[in-house]
Amino acid sequence: MSTPQPQAQDQAYILGHSERELVRLERQAALFADLTRDILERAGLERGMRVLDVGCGVGDVSLIAADIVGPGGAVIGLDPSQAALSVARARAQAKGLDISFVPGTLEATDIPADIDAVTGRFLLLHMADPGAALAGLAKRLKPGTLVNFIEFDISTSYALPALPLLHECIERIGEVYRRSGRTADMGASLYPAYRAAGLAPEMIGLTRISNDQDVDGFEFIVESTRSLMPAMEALGIAGAAEIGIETLHERLIDEAQASDDPCIFYPRLVGAWARVS
Repeated sequence: MSTPQPQAQDQAYILGHSERELVRLERQAALFADLTRDILERAGLERGMRVLDVGCGVGDVSLIAADIVGPGGAVIGLDPSQAALSVARARAQAKGLDISFVPGTLEATDIPADIDAVTGRFLLLHMADPGAALAGLAKRLKPGTLVNFIEFDISTSYALPALPLLHECIERIGEVYRRSGRTADMGASLYPAYRAAGLAPEMIGLTRISNDQDVDGFEFIVESTRSLMPAMEALGIAGAAEIGIETLHERLIDEAQASDDPCIFYPRLVGAWARVS
């Protein structure tokens, strides 16, 4: 596989690549690992397959895929961020997994002819035209190759009874994506993107549901907000003083625990998969 110099995606990764953002990605992995594995297995990943994970970041999906395909298979993780790839390599080594992590982007990397499946998570929302990106990918794959992508629907995250501060945080996050020209609910947009690429996908939506004791979930929301704060300020959504990031985690917990036993729905994870004809 060629390893060209990293190039920008159609749209920049809005969350950045700071050390704190890389840690946030690892926390995100823990929150959504079981749902991600469920989608990968439903899509058809199995032992012995050779998988390309595009936009692999710190290796969340690559690690799960490597466990599924086993030592008889192979996983290649692809990402433009050298910092993220360094973390991914360390995580794979710590788990004793032989995964190749290489720099590059979906658009500018030669795909090995023996790849059986291409997967990616939280990548297409950063593309200016996801359907065109999928179409370009499909043209470079051999017939029968599995194409599987997983995305969020940010607007599906809420609490019952309502938690105003939590809802405000979710709305701010979604507004960053909307104002910056991205699709905040890319999960719901997977079907038209696949159809635009000439693919007929099977799909499923899965949701993490929790309660007021989910400290890790609140921390994920706080760290997502932290990573997006520069964009929130630049886009006029909210300033640092209004957000109060240093006390936000505590305030979210206090709000939830003062409420009447809330049920919290995190963003719906949507998986879509199809085989190239």
